[in-house]
Amino acid sequence: MNIARIANVPTTPTPVKVVPTPQSILTSGPTRSGGLGPTRTPPVDVRVVADPGYAAAIAKWQAWQAAEKQLPLQTGSETRTYIHPEKPAKGTLIMYHGYTAGTWQFDLLAKQAYNDGYNVVIPRLPGHGMKDAKGVEDPSKLLTAKDWQQYESFGDQTYAMAQGLGGPISTLGLSVGGNIAMSVAERHPVGKVVAYAPFLKPIGIGGKIADVVHVLDKFTFGLAGRALALVPWGWGKETEAETASGKRPGHSKFSLGTLYGAAEFGRRVTGDAAKIKAPIEYFTTGADDAADEGTIHKAFLAEGGDDGWYHYPTAEGVPHPMVHPQEDKGKGQTPELYKLTMQFLDSGKVINRN
Repeated sequence: MNIARIANVPTTPTPVKVVPTPQSILTSGPTRSGGLGPTRTPPVDVRVVADPGYAAAIAKWQAWQAAEKQLPLQTGSETRTYIHPEKPAKGTLIMYHGYTAGTWQFDLLAKQAYNDGYNVVIPRLPGHGMKDAKGVEDPSKLLTAKDWQQYESFGDQTYAMAQGLGGPISTLGLSVGGNIAMSVAERHPVGKVVAYAPFLKPIGIGGKIADVVHVLDKFTFGLAGRALALVPWGWGKETEAETASGKRPGHSKFSLGTLYGAAEFGRRVTGDAAKIKAPIEYFTTGADDAADEGTIHKAFLAEGGDDGWYHYPTAEGVPHPMVHPQEDKGKGQTPELYKLTMQFLDSGKVINRN
């Protein structure tokens, strides 16, 4: 599978000559509109990298980022990299953001992990962060029922690109990004996995509808699921306004077909969860309005039932998108969440609260 096609980047990326570090990459900072835009400081010369293989691995990510600059992307949606001049002993973290959101969700945690001694990459999910000629969010490239398998291919390709950055490689992800983090671990050796509210199945009536459509797909050769691409959906006026202003780069409007595609991907990940051999830490919340906790528990049991599960009670009100303070609804749990995440990554000891 061609990585350029999966990630919506041109097939002939522009060569680059600098090493991405926290002094040269796109990082989250305030824009005039108050959103999460990029800030820049002088780049570091690639000649400071002594290991040719390491330099080549860095160049792949720089080429990916350079190619993205040719796309009509919303500011703040770009792939982000936090890479040390020398290969770190602790390894590399791949952080996969959530469905219809953007790389900014992991920006703060990535900086902390970098300072703790890891290389970190946050790739933009397939089809995400696009805008049209008028600068309005464009959800038309989001994966649907007919091509959700590209989430898997995307995970495979980003894992392969991260291998030269130093191991072990660990995967982290929120929502659909959590599905990707788990999916990579089902097919590749990884150090650890952190899954924040993985979207293995929609909660409530959404999950029942997904189950019905999945059955209908068997009798309609997939037409039932594909028909959902004609049904508009969205997160509501508040999210729409935040996206339009640049405060929340991503997508507030999309089709049920894209949501169903994510659910089908979650179904596949749940079915293969027993293949995960790496230690995994789940973070879930009783106030989740998107991901079905019962299906997460099913995956937890399938991959051994002896890994970590940290659950925020409903009364604490921690939302589904729990990893960035902009989305935590004032609950203030992100410092603790970051501390627990780094504790697990550094020690490998699972953490339980349920």
